[in-house]
Amino acid sequence: MKTTKWIALVLVLASVLGLCACGGGSEGGSGKPTNGQTTLQFWGWGDDVEASVFQDITNRFNETVGKEKNITVKYVQKASSSYSSDTALALSGYHTPDIIYVEDKLVKSWADAGYLAQLDNGDFTGFDFANGNGEIWENGISRYRFDPETATSSDTAPLWALPKDIGPTVLFYNASYLAQLQITEISVPQEELAAYNAANGTSYTQKGYDAANRVFNNRIPMAWEEVIELAKEMQKIDGCDYGYYNEWWFAYGWSVGGDVVQYMDEGYYKFTLNDTSKNYIVKDDVASVTVNGNTYNAGQIISYADKATLTDADKANLNELPSMYDAFLEFVALTAKEGSVVGTGSDGSEKLGYGVSMGANSLGTADAEDYFASGKFGMFVDGRFEVPTLRENMSENSKWGPGSWNVAPLPVYKEYDENGNVTVHGIAGGHSGSMGLAIAEGSENKQAAFEFLKFVAGEEGQKAQAEAGFAIPNQKALASQDVFLQPDQDPANAIVFVEAAAVQRPGDWWSLTNSEWIDDWANYLNYTVRENKATVDEMFQKYAEDTQKKLNKYTDYKG
Repeated sequence: MKTTKWIALVLVLASVLGLCACGGGSEGGSGKPTNGQTTLQFWGWGDDVEASVFQDITNRFNETVGKEKNITVKYVQKASSSYSSDTALALSGYHTPDIIYVEDKLVKSWADAGYLAQLDNGDFTGFDFANGNGEIWENGISRYRFDPETATSSDTAPLWALPKDIGPTVLFYNASYLAQLQITEISVPQEELAAYNAANGTSYTQKGYDAANRVFNNRIPMAWEEVIELAKEMQKIDGCDYGYYNEWWFAYGWSVGGDVVQYMDEGYYKFTLNDTSKNYIVKDDVASVTVNGNTYNAGQIISYADKATLTDADKANLNELPSMYDAFLEFVALTAKEGSVVGTGSDGSEKLGYGVSMGANSLGTADAEDYFASGKFGMFVDGRFEVPTLRENMSENSKWGPGSWNVAPLPVYKEYDENGNVTVHGIAGGHSGSMGLAIAEGSENKQAAFEFLKFVAGEEGQKAQAEAGFAIPNQKALASQDVFLQPDQDPANAIVFVEAAAVQRPGDWWSLTNSEWIDDWANYLNYTVRENKATVDEMFQKYAEDTQKKLNKYTDYKG
C-alpha cells in the first residue's frame, strides 16, 4: 500500500504533539546506558490483578535476565480507557516508551504508521520467528504479521509483535440449569464416545445436545439447531430471560468456510458477507483432493477462489456446506423475535427468528457475564478473561456455588443420520483476542527491549499470567498443564480453551488497517437489524455497494 502525503503530514504533526505530551521524557523515552545499565520503559494496562501480575513479571526479569545483562525495566500502568490513543500519540513523538502493548486489531495501523520495530528483520536473535520456537500457537504469531506495502498478511509478512497471551472464545453455560431440567451432563470427546458407551452400557450419540435423550456433552460442539433447542429449554426456567447470548457471527460463518472479506488474486479485497455461493469440504473418508492446483486433505474446506473452479468430479469427493449468507442469517435469527422474518435465504425461502438471544444494543452498558451470573442468560459466548469474575460471582460468593457453571466448544455446522451420527460437518471456528508485546520504533535500546519481550512471551512470563486465571498461555505445552487448567477450580472443562486456541483467529476488526469499511454496516446490524427493525436483505441493499467501494481504497488495485 502506498504511503500517502497526508499520512506523512499527520505523523509530523503528531510528532510535535507527542513531544509536548511526553514532558521532555519524564515518563516515556529510552534510558541511555549509564555505567553499563540500560533502563527501559514498559507501558501496560489492565485491572489491578493484571497490573500486579505484570509488575511481578517485570520484577522477576530485573532480578534474573536483567541483572545478568544490565537491563532494568520500569513498569508504568496506564489508564485502560485511553491506553491505545495515549500510546499512539507517544509513539508518534520523539520520546517514546520502549515496550508497549499492541492489540491485534491495531497492529496493522501502527505498523503502517511506522510506530513499531520489525522483529524478524535480522536485528534480533535468540528466537525462531518462523514458528515461535515451535512453542507458540501459530495463529498467535500470524496475527502480528503484516506487509504495509501490499496491505496483506501472510506467513512471510513482517512480524511486529510477540503475543503476550491469547484469549479464545468458548460457550459458557449454566450447569445448574441443566440439572434443573434433568439433562444429563457428560464430558466425553467424540473419538472416545464409542469406547465410553461400550464400557458404561450407554448409547450416547455424537450430538453436543441430544434433546431426545436429554444428554449434554460438553466436549462435543453443538450443531446450530441444538443450540436453539437447549436455549429454549433454559428459557422455561423462571429467571432465565434468554437461553443464549452471542454478539459475534464468526463461529457461524467460519464453520462453513465463509468470511466477511476475501483477498482476491487481482489485488483487491472483496466484501463477501453476503455471498450466496455454497461452500465445500473434503469428505472425511477421502484422503485428499486437488483443486486448481492446490491440495486439500480430509476435513479441509475449499478456498473461496478455488471453489469457483470446482468440477462435478471434484464435488463427488466433497460435502456441500451452507453459504456465508445463510450462515449469517442463522446468526441474526438468534435475536430476532420468534417467527419474524430475518431475511431471504439463498434458496429463496424466508428465514425466521428464534427469539433466544438479546441484541447487543438491548444489553446496553450491562455486561453479558453479569446477566449470566444472575441467571438471566443460560449460555453466553466470551473469552477466558471472564473466568476470574465468574469464579468470584458464581463459584464462591453467590447462590450458585462450585460446579454451577462450565464451558463447552462453540457451535459447529453439522448434519446427522437417523442414529445421531455426523454425516456432514463444518470446522470448529470462532475468534480469539490477543494482546501483543511490541518494541517502539523510537526506542534507543531495541536489543535490550527484545530481551524483555522474549521473557514475557516465554515460559516464565506465561506461567505468571496463567496462574492468575485471566489468560491462556501462548505456549502450547504450558496451556495443557495444571498451571493453566487448574483442575481444582471452575470451570472443570478448561481443556476447551486449549482446543479453541488451536483453531481460532482474530475478528474482522483485524482484517485491514482500520475499521472504516466495517463501521457503517456493523452499526446498522447491531442497532437496527439485530433489534428487529430491519431485515438482513435491507442491510445489504443499503450498505453492500458502499462497503465494496471503501474496500477498494485499501490497495492500489485499479480494476
